[in-house]
Amino acid sequence: MATTLRSTIRRTPAEQVFRGFNVIFLVTVCFLTVYPFWYVLVQSLNEGSDSIRGNLFFWPRIFTLDNYGYVLSQRSLRLAYINTIIRTVMGSFLCLFVSGLAAYSISKKDFKGRSALITYFMIPIFVGGTIVSNYIVIAKLGLLDNWLVYVLPGSFNFFFLIIIRTFINGLPLSLEESAQIDGASYFTIFFRIIIPLCMPVVATVLLFSAVGYWLDFYTNLLYVSKQSMIVLQYLLYMVLRANKMSVLSQMQAVQTGAVAQLSGSYSKITEESVKMTVLIVITVPILLVYPFFQRYFIKGVLIGAIKG
Repeated sequence: MATTLRSTIRRTPAEQVFRGFNVIFLVTVCFLTVYPFWYVLVQSLNEGSDSIRGNLFFWPRIFTLDNYGYVLSQRSLRLAYINTIIRTVMGSFLCLFVSGLAAYSISKKDFKGRSALITYFMIPIFVGGTIVSNYIVIAKLGLLDNWLVYVLPGSFNFFFLIIIRTFINGLPLSLEESAQIDGASYFTIFFRIIIPLCMPVVATVLLFSAVGYWLDFYTNLLYVSKQSMIVLQYLLYMVLRANKMSVLSQMQAVQTGAVAQLSGSYSKITEESVKMTVLIVITVPILLVYPFFQRYFIKGVLIGAIKG
């Protein structure tokens, strides 16, 4: 029925031209968005010495997994993966815990000083510290080269607070009143009633936090000098700005030569092929996570923005 109805609708020449232009425009935008990732993937799957010849755009000319074998064999990359995963999981749940408790507190209409507290939370959005002042604060707190520097500074987020508070304000007040009559404390209400009902917002906060922690290299760059605490994005930063492919091995003092010093199956690996492979290895995991949270992410943002 719908197909028959669409077939009976006659479009004017102007509408047909607009439709064709719209399709061409959207296809072009999609291509320009996806192709850079595809190009990097092709380069990473092609033999490094062959990639130097150029003209490698849509598929590998000489397929190989040696680039991935070399990159994944580096201890520094495995260590960076462990640090980044631990930091992302710990930081995301800590941010949810702190921001959620703050949002639950200020959602209480009888909470005295609520407006002043919200204003206080808003100040850092408009008046931020400089690199020097932030460094001094981190140093005074004893967080330099301390693992907590990865999770504590970002444990509170005012944007997440507003989203969670708006969602909580849309929940029936009778649920909390019934729990209080049964003798439940505020912590019990928060963890056993509020959080389960706020799962779309919880997924949104966790996704935002996880992406932020995964992509952050700024903290490692400024506040951490220990190689044992290196994270993926800082490792990627070092690889992309390195002049020699051996940067991964130099970090663990295993190998210090250039490309010509490689032997065996790794002899055809080049600097650029390693860079492309590192890009894929570090970027793809976080891209694969998003589709699983997408429906919760969209629902949480919309409900958090509309309710209340």
